[in-house]
Amino acid sequence: MNFKEIKKYWDDRASTDSTAQSTTQDVYLREIECNVLSERINKYKPRSVADMGCGDGRTTIKLSQKYLSSLFSGYDYSSHMISNANDLISTMSIHNLKFEQQDVCEKLTQYFDLIYTTRCLINLPSWDLQRDAIKNIHKALNKNGLYLMIENFIDGHENFNQVRKDFGLPEIGMRDHNNFFNRKELLDFISGYFSVVEEVNISSTYYLVSRVIYSKICSEKNLNIDYFNDHHRYAAGLPFSGEFGPVRLICLKKL
Repeated sequence: MNFKEIKKYWDDRASTDSTAQSTTQDVYLREIECNVLSERINKYKPRSVADMGCGDGRTTIKLSQKYLSSLFSGYDYSSHMISNANDLISTMSIHNLKFEQQDVCEKLTQYFDLIYTTRCLINLPSWDLQRDAIKNIHKALNKNGLYLMIENFIDGHENFNQVRKDFGLPEIGMRDHNNFFNRKELLDFISGYFSVVEEVNISSTYYLVSRVIYSKICSEKNLNIDYFNDHHRYAAGLPFSGEFGPVRLICLKKL
């Protein structure tokens, strides 16, 4: 899928689904991501925070309600996603959050202490566009600002697919609208813009339980996958270990 097709995919999805699963079916994965972000925001205490590719804003809302001394901005290139986000906060008393339509591939007009993405840049169909987005994020950070990059990587994706194969399960492919990062290629590129503060695979344990053990049980018992199953719920609370999932956090400090 090209850029316009991917944007239309998310616009169409947001226009027909305003539930908690409008940005991802796996709500417990989003819970893991939100907890990871919350821990870092609590640690670094940024005055201003931007969520690039905020989708329907559910993660942004939860964090803004928890950290009232920080000013939050949620951006997404999908007008329908932003509309859904604004609908969510219309009945809430939230004074430290705003949502606006903004493309991460275009220059940002404000500056922030901390910017984060959660599976946003993997929706850009080329490495060139992904690099442009990272450079835009770098420019929009204040001095010594932080970029919390939560994105999918092909390395961990291949590792957990090998485990699935060992369990007699079919591989899970990359979706047509996704473009996973190559870790080495990314780290080589960002070395001129950021220093790496922290790096951890936040999906490995969760994927081994939800995408291997639970999938194997469903396969043997001829059950449909249920993203609200207790295997997902309990797996979301496990400590991080290994490199058997695609989603990782890389905490980056602006040079």
